[in-house]
Amino acid sequence: MKGTKFVEPLSHNTDNSSPQDIKKLYTQRDRVVKAMTADGFFRLAAVRNSKTALSAQERHNLSPLASVLLGRAMASASLLAAFLKSEERIILDFSGNGPAERVYAESLNVGEVRGYVQNPECVLDFSQGKASLGSGLGIGLLRVARILYNQFEPVTGVVELFSGDISTDVAYYLTQSEQIPSAVMLDVSINKEGKVEQSGGLMVQAMPGAPESRIQAMYEGLKKIDHLTEMLASGYSPQEMLKIIADAELIETDDTPIDFFCRCSLDRFKSALATLGMNEVKEMREQNHRELVCRYCNTHYNLSDADFDDIIGGLQAKNN
Repeated sequence: MKGTKFVEPLSHNTDNSSPQDIKKLYTQRDRVVKAMTADGFFRLAAVRNSKTALSAQERHNLSPLASVLLGRAMASASLLAAFLKSEERIILDFSGNGPAERVYAESLNVGEVRGYVQNPECVLDFSQGKASLGSGLGIGLLRVARILYNQFEPVTGVVELFSGDISTDVAYYLTQSEQIPSAVMLDVSINKEGKVEQSGGLMVQAMPGAPESRIQAMYEGLKKIDHLTEMLASGYSPQEMLKIIADAELIETDDTPIDFFCRCSLDRFKSALATLGMNEVKEMREQNHRELVCRYCNTHYNLSDADFDDIIGGLQAKNN
């Protein structure tokens, strides 16, 4: 779109709701739950991110295929972020030769998650016969980055896409790159109107010393969940799903609400534009390139003359 520039920038309820209403709203929110088996052999996480996935679909005007891929990617990012600390975050970047091209998801331990699909209108190509969900990404790579406290550089890893369905790819990465035996289950359902209805995920990781018999028992426990989205639609909570798959006593260690949230703002965009230099900022103004779009959340910002004056004035002051 002419005049539009994509830039990657570095509510509370105050009504008279009763405590019961507030508690109900809280329990119905998207959330990720983390637990450990009492014997310490396994750590587990479950996420319900139905509203988050729908928000992403609506923000980015995603096709059903793009919605499923991004919903799964954001669910897996939330699961992995559950094992980080506070403001630490994880980035999952899937890229391939399929119609989606790229699926990006980023999550913070505090419950913020965002993401996008490079080709939001992507669809599966059935002209060459049967196509699967994995065909949406095709052949490509998964890049994982963890931004951690006291680490100057992100901790990164790269593997080839194993299947392109997100869940198998994440489990493959954890097992191959981080040497953690892992099982990941992700699911997104789409209704007749093409909108996200349910979205969620489960993850189980074996800790060092876990007996092989216990690992196999845990995998068998995962098989008890046939259709994850059907269970979510029936009202199962993340805690209840963890209890189903774990053949052991569980100790819940965290329960965090999650939302689609992006920290972009006009001020952040202005700071980013200032790094382009005086000439490019003036050229943008002359060519009337005033609209900026956040790649991650699709929020649109329009620069006023006052905004340009502010950026240019700051650059002039810096140069003097």
